[in-house]
Amino acid sequence: MTLSPALATVRTAVPALRCPDCGARPTLTPTRTQPLAGGTFGLLRCACATYPQIDDIPVLRRGRVDSQDHLTGRCEVAGPTADELVALLEADRPLDALVALLAFPPPAPTSRPGVRLPFTRGPWPRVALAARRAEVRGMLARHERLTAQDWMELAYARSSDRIDDELLPYFLARFGQPRFLATASLLQGLPEDRSRPVLDLACGFGHVAHHLAARPDPRAVVGVDRNFLQLWVARRYVAQTQRFVCADRVDAMPFDDDAFAAALCSDAFHYFDAQQGSLDELRRVAVADTVLLDRLGNARLAPTDGPLERDPSGYVRLLRGAPWRMTCEDELLADYLAGYGPQLASPRHPAELDSAKWLMLVTSTDDRVFADHGAFTAPPHAAGRPTLNPVFTVTRHDDGVDLAFRFPSTWYAFENAAMRGYTSAGERVDADTYAALVAGRPTDHDAELLRRYVLLGMPDRYRRAPGVPGPSVVGGLVRGLRRS
Repeated sequence: MTLSPALATVRTAVPALRCPDCGARPTLTPTRTQPLAGGTFGLLRCACATYPQIDDIPVLRRGRVDSQDHLTGRCEVAGPTADELVALLEADRPLDALVALLAFPPPAPTSRPGVRLPFTRGPWPRVALAARRAEVRGMLARHERLTAQDWMELAYARSSDRIDDELLPYFLARFGQPRFLATASLLQGLPEDRSRPVLDLACGFGHVAHHLAARPDPRAVVGVDRNFLQLWVARRYVAQTQRFVCADRVDAMPFDDDAFAAALCSDAFHYFDAQQGSLDELRRVAVADTVLLDRLGNARLAPTDGPLERDPSGYVRLLRGAPWRMTCEDELLADYLAGYGPQLASPRHPAELDSAKWLMLVTSTDDRVFADHGAFTAPPHAAGRPTLNPVFTVTRHDDGVDLAFRFPSTWYAFENAAMRGYTSAGERVDADTYAALVAGRPTDHDAELLRRYVLLGMPDRYRRAPGVPGPSVVGGLVRGLRRS
């Protein structure tokens, strides 16, 4: 295909980006059509391959660009191949490429054996997927009026039976979870270097990227994940100023040496098959080999989070003798609730953490990283727009509004039981205050509600106003069919 001279300009796609296979720096040729304002679609070419770039996100993957289970890596939704995406871009059909990555098939209407069979073969799956693609096109046409919640619900509440619906509260109600507060504490230990971004491997929907962009001392982030839908929602709704890359080789990071001030992997490293190769790569791309491994599952304690967990000594052995400090989620959370950052000055023996389920490991050749951090200047969970915590239900009365803490599921309650220790059980606010909270206007109650975790700092377009329903599976598909 021949491009106009203006669009045929070739430029570097992402600073420090390189092909994970040949090591060459890819160059970007934009497509003639650019369907979404503020985003660039095009073809990334290096010495060995052509990769798609979809709405500013380089897709450095071979074969199928599936949506994969974040615990096991199994395919939840079969996606298009990288070659199919390239072909769509070469044909100047960039919106079709994006739709192919975002349009997860809807679930079968029933799970009853026998009755279900006609909905799993024959014309129905094709008709349902066509309706879903039309629905997604409609969502993209009004994407600036939607929220991250709308896309999370599409993926985890209105799509394939193979997707665990527990993922919706896991991601949506994340900002107030114990693990996120512990992560926010650990991030106080990032090195001071602001000349380079921070790498966030397995970044998911970009919660950490948002936090680092919104806190008083903002940091640039490059987030990497294998699941495109999560990256796209992060790029458009959660952390709009940050950069994201879709890649699935944790042992072959697509970046130059020392490209980042530090490398972070939160709540994911213990799922990796190639843990040694991944840690070596994280150290390679970070100045002074500075790596923060956040929330590592301790194999000594049940329930296990998969067969690849290690004990504390096992994680330390991966460092090949490099300097390190280890702490755990319980200690970080306790310090956070007391208003302090991580305490990393004193070395410890790994056995001291044998009784902690969730471990945090920091390594660097820069001794300044190993410091005890003092009191917060502002509570980290306030970074962003003060927004009602999704775990609170809303009941309106003539004389006000009741906000009641309610775990969204039994599994969420099990994993986040510590929330009961610091989150308000319930609040009563007057109607004017509630209207201001929903609209994002400051009130005299904000500081107290933030202190009680009723309000949390979130992105501007993260969730719908409480009580405003999203479409049902059928409603969304009918809207899609009408559009098509």
